[in-house]
Amino acid sequence: MSNDVDSTISDQAFLRVAAAQGLDTSDQERMADLRGRVALMRQGLARVYEIDVSGAESPSVFVPARR
Repeated sequence: MSNDVDSTISDQAFLRVAAAQGLDTSDQERMADLRGRVALMRQGLARVYEIDVSGAESPSVFVPARR
């Protein structure tokens, strides 16, 4: 399955997204740290795409109470 985890985002684009979320982007060291953390999370979440749930049935969300 194709996903965008392997794609990279430019520094400028990353800062635009961070600013749009209300973060102070003036601290370059903090933004570099945040970008590294985001990259690690994306790598970890990429494993979710590898899970095959095609044969699984989701459990019922509603379970009536027994009286």
